[in-house]
Amino acid sequence: MALPLQFISCDWGTSNFRIRLIDSLSLKVLEEFKTEMGVNKLHKKYKSQSKVSQEQFYKDYLLSQVGLFTQLRENEVLIVASGMITSAIGMIELPYAKVPVSFSCEDLLVEFKPLEKNCKILLISGLKTKNNVMRGEEIQAIGLIEYLPKHPEGILILPGTHSKHINFKLDKINDFTTFMTGELFDVFSKHTILSNSIKIVDWDSKFIGSFLEGVKKGVNNNQLSSFFSIRANHLLYDTSMEKNYYYLSGLLIGSELSYLKNTQEKIYLATSGILHELYLLALTSFISADRVFCFEEEVIDKALIAGHKKMINASVVKNVKV
Repeated sequence: MALPLQFISCDWGTSNFRIRLIDSLSLKVLEEFKTEMGVNKLHKKYKSQSKVSQEQFYKDYLLSQVGLFTQLRENEVLIVASGMITSAIGMIELPYAKVPVSFSCEDLLVEFKPLEKNCKILLISGLKTKNNVMRGEEIQAIGLIEYLPKHPEGILILPGTHSKHINFKLDKINDFTTFMTGELFDVFSKHTILSNSIKIVDWDSKFIGSFLEGVKKGVNNNQLSSFFSIRANHLLYDTSMEKNYYYLSGLLIGSELSYLKNTQEKIYLATSGILHELYLLALTSFISADRVFCFEEEVIDKALIAGHKKMINASVVKNVKV
């Protein structure tokens, strides 16, 4: 089939659900709905009933959200979905595609499903290496690459709860690593003894020194011996809880990025807001700024949509009936 005038981009993660109605030509978001009904929560709701199958349970929820759109013009509705929707606790489980995979999308695994009359869904699998997996970030990466010159290479960093570092070269994703930086920060700051010495506060330039001190310790692999110093410095030297908050952040981010001091590869940073500022500060504290390329916020926001559009076109080429 030809690319429809509109399609629905569905990003269904562990904790959150988002659908966006997209103008295919401009990639403009016409309408958008978000909920906290991620796969984990919806699966628990599914398990609490026995009337319908797991696949149908997810279909029913998805269709209820699609029904909220008021600007759908297509007679045939096409939904493109990635993320945890294709996991064991999602709508249906698809096997992971193995790296290396091409940015042309031809190596990714897809499955087409009818949802109801005139409504279809294209489901996209995740990626795996010998010891790592991901679902969803690969589509964002494919979309981001569309905004770079041809044949770029380097390491794409996607910060988050589980940060992804994606190695790419010769128009392929060759490898990736997951860092539990965000989750560990949450654990340390809320569920350890350090929580009594830390106060969550909005970012301010006055915390740069504390943050970079933590980065330095993390980059030099001194984080394990430095965690408790947060507590000690608060008790012995009255170091502020706000400074400790960003010192801890620096320790963990520095640890995540530490291996980059031994590489000469180009770094592509794709994040916005406070994470953009912190990761850029951390990176440029120990590597040359000209090695770091930062995607614009608008590009980051459109990356998943661009990846979904590319998947539609690739599926047509692969003769997947959509």
